[in-house]
Amino acid sequence: MAQYHCNYCQENIFGLRVKCAECSDFDLCLQCFCCGAEIGCHKRSHEYQIIDCGNFPIFEAPHAWKASEELKLLDAVEQYGFGNWDDIANQIQSRESGEAKAHYSTLFIHGNIGKVTWPLQVATRPKDHTCSEGGPLSPSLSSRLPMLELTPQEQQELGYMPNRDDFEREYDNEAELVASSLTVCQDDEEIDVALKLAHVDMFSWRLRERLRRKRVARDYNLVALFYSRINKGNGKALNSKKKNQKEDKELQERMRMFSQFHTSQDQEQLFESIQKEKELKSRIKELIRYRRNGLSKLDDCPEFDSARYKREKKNQNKKKSGSSGAIHHRKSSMGSKKAGRKRKRRRHHFTRRTKRRNNR
Repeated sequence: MAQYHCNYCQENIFGLRVKCAECSDFDLCLQCFCCGAEIGCHKRSHEYQIIDCGNFPIFEAPHAWKASEELKLLDAVEQYGFGNWDDIANQIQSRESGEAKAHYSTLFIHGNIGKVTWPLQVATRPKDHTCSEGGPLSPSLSSRLPMLELTPQEQQELGYMPNRDDFEREYDNEAELVASSLTVCQDDEEIDVALKLAHVDMFSWRLRERLRRKRVARDYNLVALFYSRINKGNGKALNSKKKNQKEDKELQERMRMFSQFHTSQDQEQLFESIQKEKELKSRIKELIRYRRNGLSKLDDCPEFDSARYKREKKNQNKKKSGSSGAIHHRKSSMGSKKAGRKRKRRRHHFTRRTKRRNNR
């Protein structure tokens, strides 16, 4: 039996019905409502509501479920999740779990609705724009750093608190003052909110810079290097057995500015790569010189180098012998000039004395 009937024609209502908003418990079927039926206190000018019982089908046979059942099916899938067909069937109450699974898979996955709402290929894939791990803007900068391994005396000298991984005086120690006095009020205008957000952004940037400097100090083992210099009394770095040449030290000084963007391993690898590049360039120049001198085999290169060494040594000896002879000749000529000058002075002095005697 139908739950509702038309108050005008007394027919049962199975689909849409019109409920009068002013009369109590007064319903009309669509045919009587279109004819403008009036009975008793009800007038055609009264306000009304269209009530849907959900008994009409949405899809054609053989999938002609009622609209109310379709709505219960979608709500149950959203609530219990895809695959829990027993709970979904209990929610619908009028269908079995197998029927609910087949109906949902046929219409809402493999049907036209599924083809539109569940594409087989995703047109766009999300792109990862985050920085690489350990980079200057990497999210790893906000992660917790490993604790320093220091003796109690060294911790006291540095003011290091191992449980908090903080120092008594940090880099930019007054950074917290930027945001410590900020308050949020409901009466703030947009410009006030923007100004406070700018202060928070500055505070976050200064904290990231402090943490970045901490990470650089940990990465390059600067604290241990500091105490090793104090204890040993020299400027040798830890685990460094080779004495760098002057050019290598100058190169390391020029590359020091990049250490804040690299880890210690990356910095060392960069330095080794540059050294290897220099060696390869030097070797290429040497091979080009061999080729210009007519050498085409590596076996002939040692003989060529020995012959070149002997030739250069011979030229150096010639230069030395020539320079020594020139120096001896120059000394002898200078001695003869000095002797001639002395003789001239003596003759001049003698002539002056003789003239004076004759005048007397």
